[in-house]
Amino acid sequence: MPKLRDVTPTRWSPRGEAIADIPGERQPLLVWQGIVGEAGDVELGYVGKHQAFGHWVHSRGADPHRVHPPCPRYTKCGGCAWMHLDDGGQEAGRRWLVRQALDEQGLADVELGQWTPSPDGLAGFRHVVKVGFDISPKGTLRMGAWGRRTREVVPIPKCDVAAPVLQKVMASLAHHAIGMRFRPYDPHTDQGTLRAAVLRASRSTGQVIVTLVAGRRTRALQELAEILGQQCPEIAGIWLHLNADEGNAIFGRDEEGEIRTMPLAGRDTIEETLGEVTYQVGPGDFFQTNPGTAEALYARVMELLAPGPDDALVDLYCGVGGMALQAAARGAFVTGVEEIAGAVERARAAAHQNKLSARFTVGRVADVVPQLAENLAASAPLVTVNPARRGLEEGVVDHILALRPRRIAYVSCNAKALARDLVLFRERGFRIGAIDLFDMFPNTPHVETLTVLEPADAPTSTRRPPRRKVVRR
Repeated sequence: MPKLRDVTPTRWSPRGEAIADIPGERQPLLVWQGIVGEAGDVELGYVGKHQAFGHWVHSRGADPHRVHPPCPRYTKCGGCAWMHLDDGGQEAGRRWLVRQALDEQGLADVELGQWTPSPDGLAGFRHVVKVGFDISPKGTLRMGAWGRRTREVVPIPKCDVAAPVLQKVMASLAHHAIGMRFRPYDPHTDQGTLRAAVLRASRSTGQVIVTLVAGRRTRALQELAEILGQQCPEIAGIWLHLNADEGNAIFGRDEEGEIRTMPLAGRDTIEETLGEVTYQVGPGDFFQTNPGTAEALYARVMELLAPGPDDALVDLYCGVGGMALQAAARGAFVTGVEEIAGAVERARAAAHQNKLSARFTVGRVADVVPQLAENLAASAPLVTVNPARRGLEEGVVDHILALRPRRIAYVSCNAKALARDLVLFRERGFRIGAIDLFDMFPNTPHVETLTVLEPADAPTSTRRPPRRKVVRR
């Protein structure tokens, strides 16, 4: 292949590159900073057996949605693959990817619904940042994001998408870790200390919780935590997670699936308020990266399901209380299911703090739901699901059906997994509502989706769900 090619991409990759087919070449060309339908010149980079990669150089008739990426590390970092698109271009790209995932599963008749943009716009929305550590060419510690298609750390001192308070804490962490001469941990040699850090900020309070990930515990880590706490009063707590495993996973889980942490300074939780509910979020807990969009998403779920005092609602993969507590605030009889015990502890604590009646059960969905079906099927419950990117595990669809749900709200961050699961529901007689899209991850091809499923013959409740006067903890 010549180094410069004239191409017009025809489709998007899930990672955000625009894909073009080159006449006479077998492998597709993935174009960084390309735009589907925009003709232009691309400089070729790596050419492999199955794929080739290139970088957009200039256009012949620029797409109206093309903008100049404001981040100087846009290409090297790669975390914001669609920063060269305005908000309208990003919406169109996400709709294309969701539509493609549905069509591939034979769901061409399923409609795409409303689009909800990020309330905080395309900058400063991210309230979780994950950074790694390695050695710079100068031989000193370096902290930043893992680079595009590499594990090389790219410093991001003024990350455009991170909340301002996280930018401040990141700068302080990098400054003091370098000043204290920490070395990055290498699991292959068992040398060094720091491996990664996860920083979460509360949109509603401005407080931050920091989780340091290290290969071993040392006195210097305690000193680092104390210095950070003194320099950044926004930090509510600093915790340590030990991970000496090989591989690239930030967190290692124990036999129960827990992410074990130990205190270095401060509290073990921060609070985040969405709508009428205040949540407790601890180190290692899953909580949406963009709380502003999460608030809009939860409000839409409640609008579509309309749970009330006469309804039972089962929230599967509920995390720290997600949709369960939103429904409890509307008076529904709520049961949440989550396999991570620590998250369930936080969900129970939040229910108590908010004076809400809700029950939370620790366990795998496939193990817990059969018992719930025996107790709640006569109530024709509402069901909410928000699984991990892999979607619903094998057999879970049939377990959900055993609940005899009146309606199911399915929230997903992976359109391909969603489409696969929707086929299973349709085969069992469920109608699929329009799929709403929410901009949870601006400047990326990722999107959060919501659809409501209804059985062809909607069951009716033959038993009112029980009432509780106290929160079960």
